[in-house]
Amino acid sequence: METIVDANVFFRTLISQGSIILLFFDARLHLFAPEKLKQEFLNNKEEIMAKSELSEAEFDELAALLFERITFVLLDEYKAFLPEARRLLGNHLKDEDFIALCLLKKAKLWTYEKRLWELGFGISTKEIAIQIYNS
Repeated sequence: METIVDANVFFRTLISQGSIILLFFDARLHLFAPEKLKQEFLNNKEEIMAKSELSEAEFDELAALLFERITFVLLDEYKAFLPEARRLLGNHLKDEDFIALCLLKKAKLWTYEKRLWELGFGISTKEIAIQIYNS
């Protein structure tokens, strides 16, 4: 199953360390994200470390493992879909890269954001688990 992962899901995976990690590492799940997710992650490292209560070494190790599970896509690969993503999102442009990537891959976005669900792009952790474990 191909799915785009948004920043909030990725960060929650680091923070919660719960069953979401098992799903994140399931080999049947193929995760994609815009390359800019890495930079967003680095910009929030201190906050995520504080919430996760991981040491810096533990945090770096877990982050490296999580990054290995994601295929990061360069802007050049999905930029042709940005105008459509902007049109769909209106004033909610912070997710334009993720929606453009969804359009490119014809895949859902693993997200918690209500707005993206309303646009028909969202897929929940529960829905992913059902699809993965029932396949």
